[in-house]
Amino acid sequence: MRKSRTAILSCSALLLAAFAAFGSQHRPPQIAAQRPPQPSTDAGAGRLISLRLDSAPFPDQERSDGYYYDGEQFPRSGHYDDSTVAVFIPPDFAPKRVVDLVFFFHGWYSSVPESIQSFSLLRQFSESGARALLVIPETARDAPDSYGGKLEDQDGFDNLVTELLARLHDDGILPRVDAGAITLVGHSGAYRVMASIIGERGAAKKVHAVYLFDGLYDDVERYAAWISSGNGRFVAINSEEGDPAENARQLIGLLQDDGIHVETGTDAPDDDSKVLRHRVVFLSTPYDHNSLVSSQDELKRVLAANVSPGAHEKRR
Repeated sequence: MRKSRTAILSCSALLLAAFAAFGSQHRPPQIAAQRPPQPSTDAGAGRLISLRLDSAPFPDQERSDGYYYDGEQFPRSGHYDDSTVAVFIPPDFAPKRVVDLVFFFHGWYSSVPESIQSFSLLRQFSESGARALLVIPETARDAPDSYGGKLEDQDGFDNLVTELLARLHDDGILPRVDAGAITLVGHSGAYRVMASIIGERGAAKKVHAVYLFDGLYDDVERYAAWISSGNGRFVAINSEEGDPAENARQLIGLLQDDGIHVETGTDAPDDDSKVLRHRVVFLSTPYDHNSLVSSQDELKRVLAANVSPGAHEKRR
């Protein structure tokens, strides 16, 4: 086992480290949202693993000199040199020959530890009942940048999935497994890397669900094409104002013009059983940009609906 390369950390240890100075999340392109109160980060049992992977989004040549935005320089060091890919194995997870994967991508001015803590990702994932691994790659760290690094390259996502599963096997964490169904989840500026992935081949063809939290800032046509292809389930939860809400209306129109049934509603847990069973869902929420992933356990709810009987009813 290459313990020198793989740090197997307790959930509490990593989350304590997350209290170090991490930037608060902002909504792209320029409007800063208020940082929400910190929810509980208790994940109960489970195992959190931190890997360094060559196929991680960064470092990447495109950001070798850093990134300049709105009069501020964000250098490579500290923002574009972190090849961390965190993997959470939930309680009672029993790997089989094929393992489902849920990828979470954070937005602007954030990081892997920040997202884990701010959104209670591990607790929500554990309580959702998803029989899968939660994978959280580091993208642009604490920077106002939606660029997805190597994941925007051809076969970039396929390379990441392949190396990830090989490392988990080589380090004695999992038996040799293949990737099963893949779910992509993203907040805010994560829209870009997710849009790049769904247009790819290889492992990207296994993406069967896409969940966007206040993230429809662009790439409306790419999402429309993926949804129209009938490849999987799509849920978008948007705050009531801003670019994502406006673009959601545009996307809904494109889908309806294509004869696809679109279910709309509000972010209300009591309505989940009748709303989240549909394949294409748009929810409006009163919660602000930085809290709508966890204010009402939204991540847990959409993941739970995906594994519940009758989930993602396919209707055009």
